[in-house]
Amino acid sequence: MAIRRLPSLKALRAFEAAARHGSFSRAAAELSVTHAAVSHQIRALEEELGAGLFHRTGRAVELTERGERLYPVLAAAFDQIAEGWSQAGAKDTAALTVSVEPSFAARWLVLRLGKFNRANPEIELRLLPSSELVDFSREDVDIGVRYGLGGWPDVVSEKLFEATVYPVCSPALLDPKKPIRKPEDLKSYPLLHEETMEHWQQWLEAAGVKHPRWALRGPLFIEASLALQAAAGGQGVALANDTLAMADLAEGRLIRLFDIEMPDEEGYWLVYPKDGLKKPKVQAFRNWIREEAGLGPPEAPKPPEMLTPRGRGKAVR
Repeated sequence: MAIRRLPSLKALRAFEAAARHGSFSRAAAELSVTHAAVSHQIRALEEELGAGLFHRTGRAVELTERGERLYPVLAAAFDQIAEGWSQAGAKDTAALTVSVEPSFAARWLVLRLGKFNRANPEIELRLLPSSELVDFSREDVDIGVRYGLGGWPDVVSEKLFEATVYPVCSPALLDPKKPIRKPEDLKSYPLLHEETMEHWQQWLEAAGVKHPRWALRGPLFIEASLALQAAAGGQGVALANDTLAMADLAEGRLIRLFDIEMPDEEGYWLVYPKDGLKKPKVQAFRNWIREEAGLGPPEAPKPPEMLTPRGRGKAVR
């Protein structure tokens, strides 16, 4: 039998990860090496091949014609190796990678992860904070939490929480000379906005305030956690929901100003590939987070629907 002539498997693995992610940095994170190590391995592969595999333009990388030919072959080969290893009885010891938006991760998930780790000490958990939708077919992610209307294509979606919003602030912000007895009284205080100025205007109108144009002022934050942190620091009044503000409300850093709340048609969803529960680690995380969300024993998941994506396109808010 002829001896196979193969390049470095480590270099091939670096190339496959970089091509799948479209990023040397994300490939490095997956492989637990440095960006420089991935770049060096791919450069060595290109030198041995005698041709470039990536077009490098700033931070972005795109496959060359040679790279386009090599990638699908390698991806299929690594998939077959993984499947063969699994069929041989190997335990799934890889990390469980969970994609979550930073605000949800910081204000809800990480506060409870100790319970998951104690119940599942054999699972190495890795959080991937990201506000972008994950492509499970291309990225090394097992399960995620998204914010939106649900119904994303090619994934199973299970609703974790409804969302309603209401005003919160630090007790230290309140000025006895400017009491807040009705929604109109908020005009005397800075309003903190998340993503858009329209949320405050919508809440005030739902609370019966007519033409609240004065709500279109105040600092704008990209993430909900930053707006809530600013509110807890006494910088103004923010709109919050129970999921993200629960800990601050319980410990007195924030107080709720009114019983009036505005339903949010979007919510928090657990999402994973249609065959994701074949992995025991994914099933364990799914069962645990459903219990933490107060949903009781896990139900049989519904198959994914082939629908047009809806919602804001974020993992979670």
